[in-house]
Amino acid sequence: MKKFFLLFLLLLIFPLQVQSYNIVCPSESVEIIEKESVINKLTGLNFASKKIVEIAIQKVLNDEFYKSNINADLDIFNINRLRKGEFKSLSLKTKLLRYRALSMSNFYAQTVCSYNKVVQQNKKVYFPIDLPLKFEGTITNLDIQNVLNSEEFQRELKKINIIQTPKVNIQNGYLNFVVPVKTFFNANPFNIKFKANIEVENNKIVLRDIAFNSKSNIINNDIIAPLLDVINPIAYEIDAANGKFCKLLITKAKIVGNEIKTNGVLVINKNIGEGNE
Repeated sequence: MKKFFLLFLLLLIFPLQVQSYNIVCPSESVEIIEKESVINKLTGLNFASKKIVEIAIQKVLNDEFYKSNINADLDIFNINRLRKGEFKSLSLKTKLLRYRALSMSNFYAQTVCSYNKVVQQNKKVYFPIDLPLKFEGTITNLDIQNVLNSEEFQRELKKINIIQTPKVNIQNGYLNFVVPVKTFFNANPFNIKFKANIEVENNKIVLRDIAFNSKSNIINNDIIAPLLDVINPIAYEIDAANGKFCKLLITKAKIVGNEIKTNGVLVINKNIGEGNE
């Protein structure tokens, strides 16, 4: 009963959140079909102009996604449209994406819509409409350690003061947990040990098929098992990425060997009015 109370307390501290997002592309996407002029192609003006905008987009993204070293690549309609901030598509690529508690390796994203727009103002890029990108990425054991060691995750643990930093690793197709829980009755914490598979529910990665270690000091039953989702660092890092600048929604996740392969939608949130060009 005491153990059940501790886990119930965790659920109150780490509430489950439902995320949803419907992608609606701008109507301009069917109207922007213009041919490039011959002079643009001959002078290479397209390439130079495109590179300037790419660098500006990279700067604002790398200011937000610190330590990520994101590379941006634009596909444009033509120079006239580009001067207005309009382009066909944008792809993003980085070996390591970092944002708050989020850590994801081998990240690649591509815009969903065939018409997209940014606004350049005071040498900075802004987004007059939401910019949705489909992405794929990998969560490694190093990424999990980045989450567990992040200020955000550690701050949440301190709020409850009964759980120490868990040990979590991906091995042989499972997430393996060792969760130290402090009690009033013993100076040393007791360890909850279990392994779990994962699935996507409400745009987040949740634990499924939880199997407790037979030597763990805990009762394995259907009431306690779902509560252990609240200490899932994989779900926490996705939730922590959703804020003023962006949303991160998971559509698919699967453990492959010692890694988690993910797919989803990254939305760069609108942060300026469309009339501010």
